[in-house]
Amino acid sequence: MSEKSRGDIFLGTTPPPGKPKGLVDALSEIQQYYVVERSGSPIPDDFFTIGGKLGFFEVGFRAAFISGIVSGLLLPFAFGVIERYIPIFGSYEPSLFDRVFALVLSVSFSIAHAVFIAFAGKYYIGSISRSAIKNLLAGFISGALLKMIIIFILFHTIYFYLLSHDFLARNLLKFRRFIKYETLEKVYRFLTEFKPVFLTSSYFIIFTTFLMIAIPVFSILISSRKTRAEIEKEERWA
Repeated sequence: MSEKSRGDIFLGTTPPPGKPKGLVDALSEIQQYYVVERSGSPIPDDFFTIGGKLGFFEVGFRAAFISGIVSGLLLPFAFGVIERYIPIFGSYEPSLFDRVFALVLSVSFSIAHAVFIAFAGKYYIGSISRSAIKNLLAGFISGALLKMIIIFILFHTIYFYLLSHDFLARNLLKFRRFIKYETLEKVYRFLTEFKPVFLTSSYFIIFTTFLMIAIPVFSILISSRKTRAEIEKEERWA
């Protein structure tokens, strides 16, 4: 297709939005929309199709949900280290660094995804760029909240039912034919002492979820205002 300029029509210079496979693809497409819109080429609103919007929503949802589930399942182990139920680096007496390390390790996967999405804030300018970022962020928030609900219910179920004294004793006794009673007794004591960790983790997941949501939301708001101010400054000096 000829590269000649034909009025304000930009079609042909930018391919229609496809379905991003991951966060890198999604942010790359947003960056392309930003470049086209920043150059002054108008993009029709219908350019960003329903399929494209759902694609960005799915990427955001999947990133928050999967990373959140992984981090949520690691939280009991982190608090197990902090409460001295689980050894770290071969010791049951963790230092302050060990405790912080265990906690950061459990939430780092989720926070890393949140920080990655936060980079999109500088591209939150044109209508298509904003629409793509909004759908990506909406999926991210939805996935984070669903993860929070699932983990919260799961940990409460474990605490109040699966690790209740009657349920735990009844099911451990089923292994008496294969495991010594003394060993089963040690397992019982450990699990009953360890169970409060799940309750702590279930409430901590609420904090990490809202932190996970707040990072990209506030970063996008701040970055977009900064970018808009820079653009207005350039236009005044042009």
